[in-house]
Amino acid sequence: MNLRVDKALIKKYLAGLCDKEELKLVKDFLRQENAQQLFNEVWDEQWAGKITEGDTAGDPLQMADWKSKIHQRIDRASLTSEVSVTKTSRISFVHKITKWQYAAIWTILFIGAGLWVNTSKKSHEQSVVAFIEKYNPNGRRTIITLPDSSQVYLGPDSKLRYAEKFIGNTREIDLEGEAFFEVTKNHKKPFIIHTGIITTKVLGTSFKVDAFINKPVTVSVSTGKVRVDRHKAGKIESIAILMPGQTVTWNETSHLRTLGSAVVSDISGWKDGRLVFNEVPLSEIAGILERWYDVKISFNSEKTASRLMKINLTANVSINTMIKILSASGQFKYHIQDNHITIN
Repeated sequence: MNLRVDKALIKKYLAGLCDKEELKLVKDFLRQENAQQLFNEVWDEQWAGKITEGDTAGDPLQMADWKSKIHQRIDRASLTSEVSVTKTSRISFVHKITKWQYAAIWTILFIGAGLWVNTSKKSHEQSVVAFIEKYNPNGRRTIITLPDSSQVYLGPDSKLRYAEKFIGNTREIDLEGEAFFEVTKNHKKPFIIHTGIITTKVLGTSFKVDAFINKPVTVSVSTGKVRVDRHKAGKIESIAILMPGQTVTWNETSHLRTLGSAVVSDISGWKDGRLVFNEVPLSEIAGILERWYDVKISFNSEKTASRLMKINLTANVSINTMIKILSASGQFKYHIQDNHITIN
């Protein structure tokens, strides 16, 4: 058999497919100093071309194949250790590849393995991560500290769902109801609130969200910048980008967007029980007080129920005091029996 060492034979050697005669030929060739150029060309084609950003993400099957080839290559090369090296100042090519190219191969392997282990660990963590759900019934308000130290002032009849630990490139939570947020800044991990098909995205700011089921969603910004989007049928529709003192209300039924403004202190004051109403129907105010005080409010007069009110209230007083203040401003009479309030 007339054999010669070429790229095809070197690749066959790396794949561990050489027979005894081919193996001896390659071993003899690798001991020659001029073998380095041909071997480097094979290295570039066979190895360097495979090391891409996508590959190092850690495909375990490909990684196993790399490792197998590396072991085959080292096993074959180790046979050269039985050959005595002549006393010369030149270092054989076999020794050169063991000093730098094997190191490069193993470096790549360890980096790839590390990335794969890290990716696998994150994937596993995401699959087993626990979620926490907090619900406030009517008459109850709570302050919740999230895993990133952000604080949520959750209102009555409201529910918050979030991961026990934020993993990945975002911090995402679900809200039904109303809450005020003080978000810890993290420019690498946006904070996203899901309220149905509406998302509110921030990096670090304070704002309030009203998102009760089957009602319009309102976002009001106290500090920083907030982006509000609508997600439908795989598409993202921008609703608004808000700055401090700006508000937006989205009505999904009518597809109507309403932009407005509010005093910043009124927005942030909500978390302390400050309720600000500007030309709001008394029936709507009554609905809010029902949640905050866990009472039932009914009207004997539709005219009184539709009366517009402009008033600032503090929900840190008793319901008796609250209704008394409201009646003085709205000029109506009322009757309280247990937890039922009737407005004439």
